[in-house]
Amino acid sequence: MGEIVLELGDIYRAQTGIRLVGEFTRSPLVRDRVRAGESVDLVITTQSRIQELAREGKVMPESASALARSGIGIAVKSGRPKPDLASVDAFIAALRSAKTIACADPAFGTASGLYLAQLFDRLGLTAELGPKLRLIGATGGGPVVVCAAVAAGEAELGIQQIAEIVAVPGVDLVGPLPEEIQHTTVFAVAVATTAQDPAAARDFVAFLAADAAKPIIAVHGMEPAHA
Repeated sequence: MGEIVLELGDIYRAQTGIRLVGEFTRSPLVRDRVRAGESVDLVITTQSRIQELAREGKVMPESASALARSGIGIAVKSGRPKPDLASVDAFIAALRSAKTIACADPAFGTASGLYLAQLFDRLGLTAELGPKLRLIGATGGGPVVVCAAVAAGEAELGIQQIAEIVAVPGVDLVGPLPEEIQHTTVFAVAVATTAQDPAAARDFVAFLAADAAKPIIAVHGMEPAHA
């Protein structure tokens, strides 16, 4: 979501003169910082974490709005052959034929990393894939950039949210996971209870959720949450 928020923030500033000052970190860390009492105006993270914060009184529930949906995809280094992903069986065959596979380390709490660990277990592949998995983490509050390992030639396949794949130079998106095993994460925004100017914060929420934002959301590999 970071690239989307920055681009829309620049447009909002051009229209209103109000400059967005944002800090970006992994979704679970966004929740943890707000939960710890950090003073912010807006919170953007996964919808499930926005709901957690609403229950805890950290964001205003009535201000919450779903913004974008992101599915999980597979990437290869630019120019390399793309495996078949037309079915679950084809996906499994691609995993088995790959020498190395990069995905997010579930210990970092990212949506794709947590889901893939469950998926591999459900497909009975955990033990088989274990030796070839490259679990990617991050330092500090930085993002988990799985496909940097693919671009560097350190992994043959990379599996992560599509929006995070398309942001990495040097890789090609093969396509999404087959529909039967796809996992979609919804990202949402809400006004924090610590907001110094709740009215202005609500105005930016409305701007992010407006139809004019949808093409920018799509360019960055996500789907608008509302058609």
